[in-house]
Parts: sequence; structure tokens; C-alpha cells
Amino acid sequence: MNVKPIIGINSGVVQDDDDKTHRYSLGGSYTNAILKAGGVPVILPANDEPGVIECYLDRIDGILLVGGPDFDPSVYGAKEKLPTVVTLSPLRQDFDLALARCAIKRDIPIMGVCFGCQVLNVACNGTLIQDIEFQLKGNHPRHYLKIPPYYMPHTVRILTDSLLYQIVKKETFETNSAHHQCILKPGDGIRPTAFSEDNIIECIERPGMRFFLGVQWHPEVIQHMPGHSALFCALVSASGSGGSS
Repeated sequence: MNVKPIIGINSGVVQDDDDKTHRYSLGGSYTNAILKAGGVPVILPANDEPGVIECYLDRIDGILLVGGPDFDPSVYGAKEKLPTVVTLSPLRQDFDLALARCAIKRDIPIMGVCFGCQVLNVACNGTLIQDIEFQLKGNHPRHYLKIPPYYMPHTVRILTDSLLYQIVKKETFETNSAHHQCILKPGDGIRPTAFSEDNIIECIERPGMRFFLGVQWHPEVIQHMPGHSALFCALVSASGSGGSS
């Protein structure tokens, strides 16, 4: 019997109007990408119950961290918060960080998309730019739109000795973009391996792990474009070699 790798996916946390209950939200493009790659997607509800994350990790083979709002900048040591920062639920923030750190400790294959990429960096003690247009000097092209469909197309440059290059087999790669934040200081053991035309870090890796990849764009939305579905296939493949940790 061919057992498909189980890929745990985090989700958004939406506070209800009564402020006492919440709901979970996840775009179907993420689960579809894992299914098409040959994996079984399982949503991991955010919670703060002791031991639950370890139970999750005992039962899954890999992790996909999805996009979302912004970190509270105090998490990575910033003393002030810019007005353009839209913070996510504290429950999700704490859960995502704990999930990433536990997965890294156990060397479970993990991939982060957009905010998920930033989670991986912060989980390794890295820092973020709160707003590209506001904080970075120079003439930077926009990395997101403020109206639908939010995405801005651009090209990234990929280092040829990287995991990303092994997956897509290209030195330049057309992507979308929907982020106003980016990585400032790479975290412990983190290696940037792809960059936008204005040298924004677009991909991070952690050499030595079974599979660790963070991309600043949204490949789940453009699975039909060459190379983007390969990212999910690579995660699923790595998750299937060795089983749960």
C-alpha cells in the first residue's frame, strides 16, 4: 500500500464579534497544492494547550506555513510599530512560532509561504523590515498592491548552489508578490538564496536540515506557472523520505 505523506498546514485565526470565540480560515489553494503534489493536507488548528504541538508533530510528516498578517514587531525586538503594520491574532502568532521551532528542532521538513517565510526567519531569531516602502532607502518597486488582486509580478535571482535552484533548475524565476514586509537580519543558520531586482530576500534555506525552504511569494496561487508546483512536490517528497520524526 502506497502511504502518502501527511502535511500539516497552519491556518488563520478569525476572532468572532463576541471576542470570546474564534474561527479558523485557510485558502483552498494551499490544500489543493499539497493534494496535487501527492500529499495529504491536514489543518493544524492554533491553540495554546500544552503538548498539542508535539502530538501534531508525532502524526504528520511535513509542515506548510501559510501567508497571513504581520508579526507584532516586539516579537523580533523592534521598539516601535509602524502604522502600516497589521498584526495577526496573538494565538496564531504564538502557535506558529512554537510550531516552527518544534519542527526545526525535530528536523521535520517545513516550507513557509510569504508570512510563513517570515515565521521561519523569526523562529530562528531573525528580524524583519516592517514596511519596505517606508523603511528601505532607494527606489524600490512595489512588492504588493493595496487593492485586489494584490499581486505584483516580478523576477527573482536564484543562487545556483541552493535547494531552490535544485527544485526549479533556473537562475531567474518569475514570481508574484503580495508583501509589504521582508527579512532584515537572517536568523541563526539561515541562508538567503534568492533575491528580487532590488535585493529583497525572496527565499531562505537552512542547510543541514532535511528540508527547510521559505519563499516570500505565493506559489500556491500560481501553481499553473512552470516551477511553482515543484516547490510543493519537493516538500511532499522530502516528507515521504523518513516519515514522522
